[in-house]
Amino acid sequence: MKKILTVLICAIILFAKPQYVFSQDRAWDLREDRGFRASVVPGLIAGGEILLKNALLLSFNTWVVGFHWSMATAESLQRNLTWPWRWSWEHDVDGFIVNNFMHPYQGAFYFNAARANGFGFYQSFFFNVFGSYTWEVFCENHIASLNDAITTTIGAMALGEILFRLYAEAYLAGVPAPLRFLINPMAGFHSLVTGWAPAKTQRSIYEFRFRLGGGFGQTDYSIWSGQELLFSFRGPFASTGISIVYGNPFQQHTRVPFRHFEFDLSLGMTPLRFMDLRLLSDGYLFSFSPVYTERSAMSTGLSLHLDAVSMGEISIHDSTINQFSSALNWTVKYRHQFSPATVFRTRLHAGFTFLGVSSYHRPVMGNYPPKNYGYGFNSKLFFDFENRRLGRFEANALFYAKRTFPPAMNRNIAGSQDYPQGNVLWLFTDQTYSRLITERMSLGIRNSLAFERGRFEGFPDTRKFGHTLKTFVAWNL
Repeated sequence: MKKILTVLICAIILFAKPQYVFSQDRAWDLREDRGFRASVVPGLIAGGEILLKNALLLSFNTWVVGFHWSMATAESLQRNLTWPWRWSWEHDVDGFIVNNFMHPYQGAFYFNAARANGFGFYQSFFFNVFGSYTWEVFCENHIASLNDAITTTIGAMALGEILFRLYAEAYLAGVPAPLRFLINPMAGFHSLVTGWAPAKTQRSIYEFRFRLGGGFGQTDYSIWSGQELLFSFRGPFASTGISIVYGNPFQQHTRVPFRHFEFDLSLGMTPLRFMDLRLLSDGYLFSFSPVYTERSAMSTGLSLHLDAVSMGEISIHDSTINQFSSALNWTVKYRHQFSPATVFRTRLHAGFTFLGVSSYHRPVMGNYPPKNYGYGFNSKLFFDFENRRLGRFEANALFYAKRTFPPAMNRNIAGSQDYPQGNVLWLFTDQTYSRLITERMSLGIRNSLAFERGRFEGFPDTRKFGHTLKTFVAWNL
């Protein structure tokens, strides 16, 4: 079965026709199929770039860092090529941040190797599969992890397309090549080696904000039944963040994925003590605009989401509140212009989380791995009210509910114990006020709350709470 899968993946990569090509006389992301012969060479180049990336990272892990799990052995190769892959935990190797922030980022390299060679959004998924498959088989010596492969392939589609479009946007803005390389290393490498460059088209950034500031945070983690406090923090921290809206959110009628997306990444930290790392993103797979008048505009459609939060105690493996959601949602975005100076905007997402991840607590779990995987639903509501003279008020509420996968899937590496089933609920809220002090600069304050409630069969319930209050200076485009 493994050999058949290997042949199938290679065949798909070689024979898949790129969906989009770059053209100066038409929109660069419109459909324009190339012939078979014109697809083989780009496919081989993309596959070679993927293997080179894996080889470089493998060399770093093996000879620079010296990870014990790096470099496959004859035994691990035979096992991963012939045995069924397992839902493994790697709790002695990877933590939440590695699995749910870095794995999608690693997959974005595979995805962009295909995109930079002219393959489309959906075709590039198969290059993700190829990259993740070769990594799990040839670049690690423990049991091939099915959950890692899923996070790397599907999670990377959203992040990979966002980084690809941001690279093109940076090119259009005249950003120097070294800085573009930092935005998207794989596209930057491909451009350096082949001379490729994105098409010169209209720029698409709708809104851009860079935030820099600091604040005060507190977080508590306790066992619900005994009110035992396991971790607590109260103190100052520094923070930074970036928010990007690409494409008009309220006038989108398209079947081209991610012609509109929203991306928000922020980090608050007190070294060696407290961290608040958040990633929120959504992008339309297809959309239409049922309302578009002089004062009102609305778009709606199916969207792909990648959200991740890690906040509280800094740990090599896991923080205090950990949440990951890869989801398909139905989205509605609405804007109403009361006057030239006053506008109201809202965005609502609701749908199915096909892969959710949370964590328990290592000392309480004993030999059980702290990460647990499942499925569920989510709902995300954002709204803001802005007046040029009074400022801008924003509020959001994000709700996630997850049911862990059946015990037979949630089995640790040793395979001796089943992970207990349970439910996890999260609620994140933010309230933000900001006001322009110059044409581009604004001052603001944000209050954020985070709650997590976990119930697992045979273990005490958990209650996790986080609260931050911070001020910031923002540069707005």
